[in-house]
Amino acid sequence: MGKFIRNLGCFIIIIFVIFLFTALIFGGGKIREIGDKTTGIVKKAFHYAADKADYIQKSVFKKFEEMSKPFKSDEKKDIIDK
Repeated sequence: MGKFIRNLGCFIIIIFVIFLFTALIFGGGKIREIGDKTTGIVKKAFHYAADKADYIQKSVFKKFEEMSKPFKSDEKKDIIDK
């Protein structure tokens, strides 16, 4: 029984990591494509996960944009200073 629980926990962690990787790279598009091939409750679950993946991707890109602002050169300042 303990081995089953350990295997189930590892499987859940692997699925979670794959979901995060897919969410960051592709957004919810790939997950939505898979969900369209299913029916019923599974389809709704995949669309819900796709919405969450889109939200994760947008928030991560927004954070990267905020963090990179100090390192970007402002072209308007360069033109005005010249």
